[in-house]
Parts: sequence; C-alpha cells; structure tokens
Amino acid sequence: MDEETVEFNVAHNRKYSTDHLWYQEKDDRLMIGVSEFLKLEIGDVLRVILPQAETEVDEGDGMFSIWTAEEKLTFTSPFSGEIVEVNGEVEINPELVNDSPYDLGWIIILRPYEFDMENLLDPDEYVDFLAED
Repeated sequence: MDEETVEFNVAHNRKYSTDHLWYQEKDDRLMIGVSEFLKLEIGDVLRVILPQAETEVDEGDGMFSIWTAEEKLTFTSPFSGEIVEVNGEVEINPELVNDSPYDLGWIIILRPYEFDMENLLDPDEYVDFLAED
C-alpha cells in the first residue's frame, strides 16, 4: 500500500494549534497565522476576512475567516484578549497567505489577557499530530 507524501514547512520558532494556526510570542503579544499544512489541505486562500483592530475576543470567539474555492473557515481564539493589530495586506493580497504563511502572510496580533502556551503544540508535536491524523 502506497502512502501519500505531502511536503510542507513547519516554522520552528512558533507553537501550533490543532486547527492549524501558528502562534509566535512577541513581548506580551501573539502573532497568529495559518500553517503551510492547512494551505495545502484546503487549497489556495482566496479571501481573508479580518476583524477590526482593538476588538476584544473571549476564548472560543471567532478571530478571523479565510475563504477558499470550496469553503469558508472561521478560526476561534484559544485565549481571551484584544486583537491589537491586523495585517491589512492579506485582505488586499490573500496570496501572501499562500506564498508566505510564516512571514508576510501573518493574519493578526493578539494581546492575550492570560494564556498558557503549554496548551499549544511545539513544532515536533505538531508534526506528530499531523502524522496521526
């Protein structure tokens, strides 16, 4: 039985969630984007719907949405906090999420009120999670 091989990059200076978002700590803030694996799974991102900056979110609230040719995905916040910055460039050029998911294609910056990064996966744990799926 042949196994399908999927090649993708995982940035090693970030944490990951099981819904395929990455989180990078910067001071008291978290820069958030979508993993390259998700982009490969769902196809090209055609549209990014951002919240307003300075929006407060509770754990479980929607943070942002992305549209592909097949579906619209809404991502929820694992932490309560304030969205302090949004990357307006990805609304204008959603291909940044496709071409540079770990750099120019970041989506939002969240200032969490309280958070535990232990609830997120380190890069090796994320790859293990994907292998189990």
